[in-house]
Amino acid sequence: MDYERDVLLWYLGTVADDARYPPGLRNKATHIIVSFMRHRNAYRLLAQATELARGELVMYPFQQVGNIPRNIGLPVRRFSQNIRAITTAFGIIPTNEDNEGHPIELISILDPAIEASMNDNQKFEFHRALLVKERQANADLARSVQRYGYHYIFRAGLQQYYMTKTVVEMLNFWTPDPRGNAYRVRVQRICYAAIETRLRLNNLEKTLLIRTTRSLPNDALRFWAWIERNRVAYNAMKACILLLNRLNSS
Repeated sequence: MDYERDVLLWYLGTVADDARYPPGLRNKATHIIVSFMRHRNAYRLLAQATELARGELVMYPFQQVGNIPRNIGLPVRRFSQNIRAITTAFGIIPTNEDNEGHPIELISILDPAIEASMNDNQKFEFHRALLVKERQANADLARSVQRYGYHYIFRAGLQQYYMTKTVVEMLNFWTPDPRGNAYRVRVQRICYAAIETRLRLNNLEKTLLIRTTRSLPNDALRFWAWIERNRVAYNAMKACILLLNRLNSS
């Protein structure tokens, strides 16, 4: 993969420096190179270069997070103390990117162990899927900002949601089973749908799902634990939105 990476970086550098190419294309090539200097992931580089070649690559704007007069009346400003209480209760610590309103990049919070379990083809398809989900995540972030104003919890929460959603769609947490892969896929889909609806399942609900799906308890519990561990900011975001909707309508 090192050879392919070096060829791609050379090609992108050529495009970025060549005035014969349209400015938009040159900017996107530069964006991919700069992005690679941060994440150093050859598979994301390949996925982004593929999108560039197909005319699908999107560059997302930063969100307006400053003390802008037109934002004073927005819910996140009016109820900032309420939001702070929720984020503190959940133990959310924003990153610099969260505070500055950077575009969402799902790779930035990806557990390296997830990618390590995949072969080369799976890694490429996984990063292509992450880019698709990034489009959805940044669109959702823009809608949230339009409705409530910018707060870092929206960025952090949506980033976690779409990262975990992509992982679940691309990777199966259930161990090999005599009942076949179709069974494993179906059971994971059921267990994911349950936590998607309830956000956090109690022990009784988990036990009932394990019995209903005839899962190995360790598989299901490991799956839910991973989701819960990687969706703390998302759950905090959902709590903030629920509160903002109530306060804004009262």
